Amino acid sequence: MKDLTLEIAEGKLNIRVAAWIEHEDQILVSTFPDGSISLVGGRLKFSETTLEGIQREVLEETGEYFNSPVLFAIVENFFYDPVVGQHFHEFLYIYKGQIQAKAFYLDDAAEAQVISWMPKREIKLLKPDVLSDLAFRSNEHVVHLINLESR
Repeated sequence: MKDLTLEIAEGKLNIRVAAWIEHEDQILVSTFPDGSISLVGGRLKFSETTLEGIQREVLEETGEYFNSPVLFAIVENFFYDPVVGQHFHEFLYIYKGQIQAKAFYLDDAAEAQVISWMPKREIKLLKPDVLSDLAFRSNEHVVHLINLESR
């Protein structure tokens, strides 16, 4: 199945999923070769629900099953990526849940990202920037955030 991404003249549209996984005042993150840090996750596949997508992504990136996932936030993300020279319009569905806590996780993804625990006090390092707004929220209501790095 192909990723749910669409290139048009103005830029690229992505539909992505991410996992909000906490353990002992830390959050599980992906650090990419360019130094950017984000939540574990990736692009949704065609005909895949967001729940199926986040379960697949967590398993691919950590080797662990994502337990009790609940939709936590939706982020509309507008940004420019200078590496590819494109504007992005992205919908990001974030699920909160748990996995077995380990010191290290082996990632199957080809991007050579490193999956690790980051102290929540460093949450401002995450991309997109609005993710830091989620650090101390509960699961009571789905949060809707808009990140306007570019548009």
